Amino acid sequence: MAKKATQNKLTSHNGKVSIHDVAREAGVALSTVSNALSGKDYVRETTRLKVREAAEKLGYRVSVVARSLRMKRTFTLGVLLADVANPSSPDFLRGIEDIADQEQCGLLVCNTDGQLEKQLTQMRVLLDRRVDGLVLLSQHCQQPAVRALLEDGTPFVMLQRRSLQHEDTYVGANNDEGIGAAIKHLAGLGHKRIGLIRGPRDSSTADERYDAYIEGLKAHRLEINPQWVIQGDYHVKGGYDAGKRFFALDRRPTAILAANDMSAIGVMNAAHEAGLKIPADFSLIGLDDIEMASFSPINLTTIALQRREMGAAATSLLMKMIRQKSTPKPKKKIFPMKLIVRGSTGPAKAD
Repeated sequence: MAKKATQNKLTSHNGKVSIHDVAREAGVALSTVSNALSGKDYVRETTRLKVREAAEKLGYRVSVVARSLRMKRTFTLGVLLADVANPSSPDFLRGIEDIADQEQCGLLVCNTDGQLEKQLTQMRVLLDRRVDGLVLLSQHCQQPAVRALLEDGTPFVMLQRRSLQHEDTYVGANNDEGIGAAIKHLAGLGHKRIGLIRGPRDSSTADERYDAYIEGLKAHRLEINPQWVIQGDYHVKGGYDAGKRFFALDRRPTAILAANDMSAIGVMNAAHEAGLKIPADFSLIGLDDIEMASFSPINLTTIALQRREMGAAATSLLMKMIRQKSTPKPKKKIFPMKLIVRGSTGPAKAD
């Protein structure tokens, strides 16, 4: 009976804990509770924490419908992934989720398989659901049909791929730094013939990495040979096919820089079939530093991306855009890349 009486004392509407109860428990005004729970920037962090602790103690749940109507928002973010099966995608998504959780927003995640038509369909679905904003991870971003959807007024952030024709808010990595470090490492091991497996042709990131590769070769006075650049697609099969083409050359590279770790694993498979040993016969570098890259016997030298941090940064920028009533000036945040040296690189084999 005493427990029931206490519960009745704490509640006020149909037996449910209300915002009034939370305000009383936290010892703050109703407006402070509302601002703290809605993620307003001007609430002190200590106060925000006190309010959330009070809400959790009492079991208070914000009415999503009421909050949406009051603030004219759905508290839902749309996320477009190019390949949900790629092992690098979950880390980006976890970073996005970290901020979405803090902001009490839900996520609608769509996989596009890197296909323009599928991306357009998914974008229309998300916009029809009135998401507050979009995070576009490695998506098509220059095509007129895409730009038309982006111009409907919904805030968006580009992640890992950007338009060279438009000024958009963008989060990416320092590709010059990462690729430059890889070329320097290989040159230091005596490699004079370095091949590249490119990323998709319509990717700004792939273009930046190709440009950095060429500049790196020039900086170390290494040979530039078009035969040593093969188109890839970020998939194991694409890396496998590229590896077979490299190994069929009369004068093949002594080192290969792959578009990503999955491509590098494909090269490893092709090398195994060809009876080639890594790094005795050739060196191999990937990019992403996915978890399996460190596993034996893969032990892949790779260029690390701060994927979770990049996802969080993109979402933080998006939330600031959502809160601003006027269209903010586009911002860019570029993260450093780091070469992780493991067992797939070694001294160049003597000719």
